[in-house]
Amino acid sequence: MRINFLLPHLKISGGVRVILTYADLLAKKGHEVKVIVQSRRWTRHIFNLLGIKPSWFRNLSAKVLRVNEFSEIAIPDADILVMDSWKVVQVASRLSDKKGSRFHFVQHDERLYHGPAGEVDEVYRLPIKKVVVSSWLKEVFARDYHIETELLLNTVDRDLFHPVAIAKDNLIIKILLLHHPYTWKGTEEGIALVQKLKERYPNIKLILFGARNEKIDLSCDEYYYNLPQEKLAWLYSSCDIFLCPSWDEGFGLPSLEAMACKCAVVTYDNGGSRDYAFDPHTSRGVGIDGQTALVAKRRDLEDLYNKLKLAVRDENLRKNIAENGYNFVTNMPTWQEQAEKLERMLSKQ
Repeated sequence: MRINFLLPHLKISGGVRVILTYADLLAKKGHEVKVIVQSRRWTRHIFNLLGIKPSWFRNLSAKVLRVNEFSEIAIPDADILVMDSWKVVQVASRLSDKKGSRFHFVQHDERLYHGPAGEVDEVYRLPIKKVVVSSWLKEVFARDYHIETELLLNTVDRDLFHPVAIAKDNLIIKILLLHHPYTWKGTEEGIALVQKLKERYPNIKLILFGARNEKIDLSCDEYYYNLPQEKLAWLYSSCDIFLCPSWDEGFGLPSLEAMACKCAVVTYDNGGSRDYAFDPHTSRGVGIDGQTALVAKRRDLEDLYNKLKLAVRDENLRKNIAENGYNFVTNMPTWQEQAEKLERMLSKQ
């Protein structure tokens, strides 16, 4: 099959990682795969000529094509057109049938933060086949649009994310938190919770990491900017707790990556987390609160603080959560298996 993936950008993020992973694996299976991204820079012609791939995903088997706009002329003909994000779909849905059968790859409820709710709503109502990455998103489309979607759960690259043997200071408890400038990611709220907890437990160290800002003016003990992908397993493994204060997630890959590295997860019930962490208040999810993760009610700071405090105080519980989370991840489908599932979805067209 000739498969084109349309992306809004190639910056490192969970959503882009998912698309590039599928593009890579489908290309390795012999399909003619292109990742097409919009770029206004004049250097796009040189990048296309040299075949330059994203710096953080250099081994990508699929071709990367940078275009000025998603137009009829710029987009090559194909059998399948997979579109990521509502803005891409809004434009690319107008392309001719020569560009392939359309699939909208949905990775978040973008009405919440990614655009005007009315415009996103119109895109969601378009008669385009939809693939979603979490059970929560499948429920959203069934509830709000009465649309049956294809569920293709995210998973984790076990070659990249795995426990790394590290000599730890048992007197220090390291809490890891993703830094992100979006308010709804909850970075500042998470920092405030940890700082409050440090007043009672001074042996806590707060570790931040991120890829958006090289320097940050936030209170923490260590900050790692844009670590090489091969170093992320070391970072997760070196910490005891991964705190996810994000209000809403289409899935939430960093939490799953932490689990794969035997780092105990404390998270809000943010929607996407229900596929690997149980929400005791709705009785939904695959994991179990207190086993695969500690889960607080959405945007309930007191509840999240109490769950985090419990993880800090109870070493046995913390280690059990980390072990159970790791075991849960190892029983998930591999990316290769999910790529085969996607291939079957696409080949039906």
